[in-house]
Amino acid sequence: MKKLVLIIVSIFLVQSSFAQWSGMAAGPGGKVRALCVHGGSLYAGGDFTGLVKKWDGTAWVAVGTGLSGTAAPKVNALISFNGELYAGGAFSLSASNYNIAKWNGSAWVAVGEGLQGVAGSFVTCFYVWNGVLFAGGTFTQSGMASISKVAKLINNVWQQVGGGAPPKCLSGVYAMAKHSNELYVGGQGSAPWINKLNIAGTGWDELNNVGWLTQATGVYALASFIYPNTNSPSLFIGGHFSSPFPTVCVYSNGNWGTSVNTFTAGANDQVNCFISTSVGTGTAAIGTLYAGGVFTVSGVHSASNLAKRTKIIPWDTAGTPDFNSSVRALCYFNGYLIAGGDFTTPGNNVARYATTVDVEEVSNNIIVNEIYPNPIIKNAMLLVQTKGAMQQPELRMMDVNGNLISGHTSQNHFNHATNEVEFNIEREGLAAGMYYYLVVDAEQIVATGKLIVE
Repeated sequence: MKKLVLIIVSIFLVQSSFAQWSGMAAGPGGKVRALCVHGGSLYAGGDFTGLVKKWDGTAWVAVGTGLSGTAAPKVNALISFNGELYAGGAFSLSASNYNIAKWNGSAWVAVGEGLQGVAGSFVTCFYVWNGVLFAGGTFTQSGMASISKVAKLINNVWQQVGGGAPPKCLSGVYAMAKHSNELYVGGQGSAPWINKLNIAGTGWDELNNVGWLTQATGVYALASFIYPNTNSPSLFIGGHFSSPFPTVCVYSNGNWGTSVNTFTAGANDQVNCFISTSVGTGTAAIGTLYAGGVFTVSGVHSASNLAKRTKIIPWDTAGTPDFNSSVRALCYFNGYLIAGGDFTTPGNNVARYATTVDVEEVSNNIIVNEIYPNPIIKNAMLLVQTKGAMQQPELRMMDVNGNLISGHTSQNHFNHATNEVEFNIEREGLAAGMYYYLVVDAEQIVATGKLIVE
């Protein structure tokens, strides 16, 4: 039976100390290009033997007989979709099926007729959009069908997205993300190396060309985040470019800009990945955005190859020590932020640290945060008492991606005289992993914390 454990966190505006990164055993044996949580377990994909390995709690182990093939086999992308683990990259399942496979629990099997094309074609990224699996890459066909750069999986058949390749990413799509309920793709091709799918889903729209990206080789990371304010989030764009701002740029309401302090723009500097956690809406939103790659950035503290920001704190250090080489992938797992890449310090190609998401101070009126009984047998109860008056407090519970978890919370009792409120948290049916709770009153956060289902 699963149990629910609350981790009480201190809330502060600027951290006075930083979490320590640590390695995960000897590592999977080579560069890590992708990370994914599937079925409660952590998986890594990359250039090593078998191309995909699973963390068993003490070591990295093979997943079946692994994947192989092509001149330089690798896995660039992993995603958990409809109960199965999908891998995309440069590899072969047969003489006619390439670059994409799924793990069904006992074996790696083909996904449709694969995604391939001219020699060297590969899959770079996955994204789930409106319940459908999308794949991006440099491919030009699936079986005998012409499918270029972006494909979607319908009834185990790959179909073209947008009527053809995105016009600004004709050399390949390397990143996809939802922003303001629209799908954006970024990659290699021509300025600004980014397009968005039109509302009908039948073509690709261009972004405002005033002040857009120039002097670039490509866009390799996209994420929507609550900046410059919670009511008007920005699309964060990472890659290899130097203008109008180096390595990271933001796009919001048709305008291009910088997210306060800037990244370096050396010959090898680029952002490879983002991971964004935005919890709540309006003034009650909190969150952290992490960026990984090859760079340095000046902030409250200098950062190398991995940086973080919140909606009010500029780019800053994301734990210590610095990474000695490229960070290529980020994910959350069992209360840890996991990083994968080329680095050998900290760890060998995979490292973790326990501060998953830093939340901003929005109120100093918290007196008590308590959950009981502990250990939880059936239900949990959260007790919150505040100094200031509350009108009608509400408990919200979200997963690490900021998605609202409904049907598991209810208010038990609210004492207006003492500003003390009790909430019930129902454990049954919650998947294992990290969650967040927010006590919100009139769209203002009055209490927040983390909880874990084990």
